[in-house]
Amino acid sequence: SVKMKVTALLPLAIAITTMAPSFTFASKNVTLSVLSNNVYFLSEVLYPNWGQRTRAQLIASSDYIRNHDVVVFQECFDSDPCGMLRDGLRAQYPHQTPTVGQTKSGWTSTSGSYSSTAVENGGVLILSKWPMIQMHQFIYKGACGADWFSNKGFAYVILDYQGSKIHVFGTHMQSDDSSCSSGQAARYRAEALDAWRSYINSRNVPEGELVIMAGDFNIKRDTTEFNSLLTRLDAAQPTTYNGHPWTWDTQANEIAHYNYPNDPSEYIDFVLTDKKHAAVKSSVQTAIKVQSSEYILKSVPYHEYSDHYPVRTVIQADL
Repeated sequence: SVKMKVTALLPLAIAITTMAPSFTFASKNVTLSVLSNNVYFLSEVLYPNWGQRTRAQLIASSDYIRNHDVVVFQECFDSDPCGMLRDGLRAQYPHQTPTVGQTKSGWTSTSGSYSSTAVENGGVLILSKWPMIQMHQFIYKGACGADWFSNKGFAYVILDYQGSKIHVFGTHMQSDDSSCSSGQAARYRAEALDAWRSYINSRNVPEGELVIMAGDFNIKRDTTEFNSLLTRLDAAQPTTYNGHPWTWDTQANEIAHYNYPNDPSEYIDFVLTDKKHAAVKSSVQTAIKVQSSEYILKSVPYHEYSDHYPVRTVIQADL
């Protein structure tokens, strides 16, 4: 009878419905390489003796800059060396944001406390192998010391990674500065982190999509402030740290040593992931103690790409 046929088909229909998601959302295991690099391109007008253009060419042709999915730069303040760096990397990373805080043009949106009269931009830009569907900038509100003059904040891009969306944030947070009052720099960083988390929440990113937060956080690893950073941002730190013990090394790095010979070295550059979104299987961050070929500044030989060492983070996740 007809009734019998329908009943016999029901278990099959239920089985197909139950299995359907695995056809629709076949997850793929991906391995992403993200590089974060503070390049120390201070204004050539204010700091003419740090070989910004020479170092821009050295960085663009370096081995360490190759073969990543995403590169996040900080302290790309001066537009000439920064432009040289962009041009030198365009073949490898054709998709590039403007520099945070430089202008509102070229961005999908600008939010936060953007100042059109800021003396300095925010120095952050993101480069990628993968197309950028959207590019946003956000400028932090509070700042002290030299940072008061700049539009520091974060860049946020949505990448089209082989049909999946990957969300990448790049930032440079408030620096410790002797002209900030006691505890002020840390307070501004905390406020910035809270504003950043609120921003992420407001974007309503689907839970299954990967969210990456990279940059110079100016917060030392293994401190209470670092624990606070992870809590405020709801972020996971790398599962493994490899390589050099410092990203800003005042003893080994010639530029950092010249500027701050008596300061302790710090580990302050990170690539983190958002706990509220696609979980990562592993995230291995390596601080790369790398030196350049020799160049001369004011008759002194140097062998540094920057005063920071770059960090490379290899993330494995299911998308």
